[in-house]
Amino acid sequence: MKILLIGANGIMGKKMQEYLKTQNCDFFALDKENIQEYKNCDTDIILDFSSCYALEQNLKIAKEKNLPIVVGTTNHSEDNYKLINEYKNYLPIFISSNFSLGFNVMLEMLKNLQRLKDYQFVILEKHHKNKKDSPSGSAKTIQKYLKQNDINSSIISLRVGEVVGEHSLQIYGENEILEIKHTAQNKILFCEGAYKVCEFMLNKKNGLYSMEDMLKSDCL
Repeated sequence: MKILLIGANGIMGKKMQEYLKTQNCDFFALDKENIQEYKNCDTDIILDFSSCYALEQNLKIAKEKNLPIVVGTTNHSEDNYKLINEYKNYLPIFISSNFSLGFNVMLEMLKNLQRLKDYQFVILEKHHKNKKDSPSGSAKTIQKYLKQNDINSSIISLRVGEVVGEHSLQIYGENEILEIKHTAQNKILFCEGAYKVCEFMLNKKNGLYSMEDMLKSDCL
């Protein structure tokens, strides 16, 4: 598998390069300074860890090269989601706010919480002090899953120290408190997940795919 990595100079981009080297995986690492070199890259798939603001550019590259694209950026606007829904007709697109297997299994657990919808739901998310978006894409994903089950929630975001990523769903009843928590201890966790997603997306038909689709497959 040959990967075209876009956003190579970012925090996740640099970590992904380190991981890909341990996998003996052929890859081309591009950023905004040398993005035009994509034309000379012979690859099987695009992995986007750049920015939500570069989404349209990267979708156009994927369409031009007729390649599936895995989008790992967050903080997307409604216009971006419209673009994704448009381009899914032309190419396979995978988008996720979090590539951790454990986090996404936790999301599956949230589907069983409707009986507690009269409780108070609070999402507490912590990330390192340099993380740009707030709330995190993962926190918004948790909130979306709850909303699908008619559960309202609030989000509290903290940007402190060097915290890799921590998401806690706290559920307050009159006489009890339930907490569901996921803690990422090393960013390598997300690299492992992104690599598995790339393998999953090879030879897929045009359309939109998610971690939920991958969890249902035999790729894990």
